[in-house]
Amino acid sequence: MTNRESITAGQMSLLFFTFMTGSSIINIPAPLIAFAKNDAWLSLIISGTIGGLLLSCVLYLNKQYPGLTFVEYSRKAVGTWITYLLSIPFVSFLFHMCAGIVIDVDLFMTSSLMDETPMYIFSFIVLLAAAITAQAGIEAMARMFIIIITVMLCFVVIIFLLALPDYHPDQLLPIMPQGIKPVLHGAYFSYGFPYAEVIVFVMLLSFVRKTNSKELNKSMYMALVMNGVILIISVVCTIMMFGPMAGERKYSLYQFARIIQAVDIIERIESIIAMALIAGSYMKATITLYALTLAMSQLLRLRDNRILMFPIALIIVLLTLLLSEGMTKWEETVATIHPLYVSISYVFPVLLLTLVTWIKSKGKQSS
Repeated sequence: MTNRESITAGQMSLLFFTFMTGSSIINIPAPLIAFAKNDAWLSLIISGTIGGLLLSCVLYLNKQYPGLTFVEYSRKAVGTWITYLLSIPFVSFLFHMCAGIVIDVDLFMTSSLMDETPMYIFSFIVLLAAAITAQAGIEAMARMFIIIITVMLCFVVIIFLLALPDYHPDQLLPIMPQGIKPVLHGAYFSYGFPYAEVIVFVMLLSFVRKTNSKELNKSMYMALVMNGVILIISVVCTIMMFGPMAGERKYSLYQFARIIQAVDIIERIESIIAMALIAGSYMKATITLYALTLAMSQLLRLRDNRILMFPIALIIVLLTLLLSEGMTKWEETVATIHPLYVSISYVFPVLLLTLVTWIKSKGKQSS
């Protein structure tokens, strides 16, 4: 890269929180409740704990190889050729993941708002905006996203509060009426999306200024805990609102907004949640696109990753056309294939590098 950017630990944790929360707060509740029923919040605790362990590996590697990304310290740990082998599934899933984020927007828009508009129109608009933002650099992203995520969360909190009269806490019971299997099924789903995706930040933590490196671990864990709390609140509120039907309510926050009518002037505010979903997905797509172009440029040994930004964005637009086979098929893919795919592409390479690095560090200490 030609000009090395840097951000503070606080800004990095904000990007991490935005990445983890932006689209999941709207996309997670309904399918998770469909799998785990009233115990969806238990599934989030399990998958969030696994996410914390994976984050520990990411932070450990960042500490052992300061200032380097996944591609760079992989070369140091296991050599160039094994790095290419590990990077093929890693990069392929980054493509898949970025396309999947945009497909979520496409399906929402065509199923809820603009059903006669071709999906590729939304894909092109979202990825063009993501590419322009990513082109501006990680510093610009960190400054910009703090405003968007704050406004987005304020809207979500307001909608939860306005829905208070319609909550029925008794619908949270009973706990685990069908045993542990539904909880584990929900944990498997929420592990794949969003918690295994923390590994994307192996490409980004190197941008934290060295003077802030000591604060990074604490701020990243805090961001993960905040994400878990917010997702649990959204799931619990959805169950209290819709009861047994909660798992069938697609985009549950959007459904929240549709039925809220506090006073005559506070009604039909679902457009706000629609904007929040699009904004959250746009921010996550931008971060993923930035990590993808950075990985590609380092694998190809290019000095500036920005020259790949728009070509890769165009490839992802085409990929959305191949992957989008309707909502039912896409939901099945995310629920069953996605967690396995992310384990092979993200989790295995990082666990392998963590093990190799730990063995090498122990060997140096003993010698």
